[in-house]
Amino acid sequence: MSNTVSEAMGGYLFAHFIGEETELSEQIYFSLSRNGLNFTDMNKLNPVLISNVGERGVRDPFLCRSHEGDKFFIIATDLSIHNRGGWFKNEQGYYDASTTGSRYLVLWESPDLINWSEPRLIDVAPQNAGMAWAPEIIYDEAASEYVIFFSSSIMDPVTKYKAKPNAIYCVRSRDMINFSNTELFIDNQDGREIIDTTILKINNFYYAVSKDGDNSEKGGGIVIHKSSDLKNWIKVLDLDDLCLDLSEAGVDVLDNSSLEGPELFLYNKSDWENPNVPEYGIIADRYMAGNGYLPLKTTDIEDKTGASWKVLSHNEYNFDRLKKRHGTILPLTKDEVQKLCKHFM
Repeated sequence: MSNTVSEAMGGYLFAHFIGEETELSEQIYFSLSRNGLNFTDMNKLNPVLISNVGERGVRDPFLCRSHEGDKFFIIATDLSIHNRGGWFKNEQGYYDASTTGSRYLVLWESPDLINWSEPRLIDVAPQNAGMAWAPEIIYDEAASEYVIFFSSSIMDPVTKYKAKPNAIYCVRSRDMINFSNTELFIDNQDGREIIDTTILKINNFYYAVSKDGDNSEKGGGIVIHKSSDLKNWIKVLDLDDLCLDLSEAGVDVLDNSSLEGPELFLYNKSDWENPNVPEYGIIADRYMAGNGYLPLKTTDIEDKTGASWKVLSHNEYNFDRLKKRHGTILPLTKDEVQKLCKHFM
């Protein structure tokens, strides 16, 4: 799962769900891009993968290459808002899906991004968890194992209130079959909840981008942390503190009231403006405005001045016809692009 910058790289695969309107909306869709900015929907606008396990719906998919490079994994939230009848609040004032949700995640495997295994449920959250949402996978090089991390609520079984703010939990595995006990992975030291974490290793550090705070919690945003060991996390910056030009952003602020579901990825070397300076992308779902993903670029993820950051304007990218909800972007080789085009276009 190392970050590949070889000349063989030549495209990007976007896996996502599209909404909650029908039983097929909360399934896995593919979209393909040559440059990471302009995507084309695949499979004639139909889902590529459909869950027939758990709640029979999947959201927030994450797609990655195995550490050995011989297979791919898709992991997703086991949740169908459509089948649950929509979003509604319980007596405690919580959205019911976040407190009576599945403790499982849905996992697929593939040797080639085309032929996929049957979906299987993996039990990841504690018995008193109210949900397991927005999973991703990172490989812990020091421990030689995968870390599967996700957002979860821990519930008081008596009062039915949350015992603590939502945080990021994880399980570990060497083979994606046997999993460790659940452990707390990233907590918010400011007392707000933290969800929707995405992680990328850059040089000697792991960088985590998360939604800091519930929609209405004050002081939150899209926060970046870093760690050298996937254990001790230090805050780097908050996107809204960069004071970027938002004239074409479709939102007035880059905080938790407007953005969620961030995804962090490395652009292929062929798409860097300077072939010697890596470029990183962060896309975030403008959930409140309902106008899809907002892409940002940077050459220095620790730059607090904002000089290396750019909010892309609407004429610099195109996510095609299907609405892209909380998805994932995987850099591809040129050969993989050709095979996907032949099969799904």
